[in-house]
Amino acid sequence: MPRREAEEDQLTTQPWAGCRSAQGTNLKGQIIMGASMLIATIAFPAESAEPPNFDRGRQLLEKIEDPSLFTFDEHEAELEELLPDLDSESGLVDEDGEVLIEYARRAGLVVINKLEEALDSRETTFLTVANYRLYISGGPSNGGSPTNATQAIWDAYKLPESVLVGMGFIPDYELPLSRANSRGASTPLTDTDVVDAIALGLGTSPDWSGATLAWIADTIGKVRNHPGGRDPREYREEFDEEHTIDPLDDSFLATYVNEGTGEVGEEENED
Repeated sequence: MPRREAEEDQLTTQPWAGCRSAQGTNLKGQIIMGASMLIATIAFPAESAEPPNFDRGRQLLEKIEDPSLFTFDEHEAELEELLPDLDSESGLVDEDGEVLIEYARRAGLVVINKLEEALDSRETTFLTVANYRLYISGGPSNGGSPTNATQAIWDAYKLPESVLVGMGFIPDYELPLSRANSRGASTPLTDTDVVDAIALGLGTSPDWSGATLAWIADTIGKVRNHPGGRDPREYREEFDEEHTIDPLDDSFLATYVNEGTGEVGEEENED
């Protein structure tokens, strides 16, 4: 992916980069902080019972038939760097400038091997945020890769996305983590799972009835206080305490608060 500084100066997260920066990021997962600090990260579900499945990635790599799924910036230069033992006269690209799939796969295998080594090395650490485990490597630099592990993580984003996901990694982690990208029934339910379930349930039901509200309430109760059979005022008070926000102060949430509940609360405040 080409280098590009982020257009925004504030703290930013780019899903393809897996990075945060006080000054900017680029598409290779590099953080630019005063042009002296470069950091690369890659995300994995924190609750996963299994580690990244690198063997699965190697198997999927062999099934890739389209070399355009690899996102090398400069095909020949990068492949020569990843495959230093190649004959200097080897033709790495076809007449249309596309990388030959044989060499793309071999380079991809090197990328996976280096990523596995990197995540197990002292050059890499990790932190857990919002159910993501973010593997991190980096350091001061004048523009090059500060550590081998940093380069290995950047290179991982050049793999086909299906391979990266097959190993368990999450390329786009601006999105809320859900069971779909957590790979397991043992993964705790999230808000995203519940919204997906409600949307699917309503969308596939030809008729809605009173029973519809019951199962929606039961589904919501998996990640929130169950909204059924409750005093409306108590429920709103609990919501305020849990989320430290009055829903009436939020332009979106306010439209969903029963007007009667709001009026009762206002009357009590006046008394």
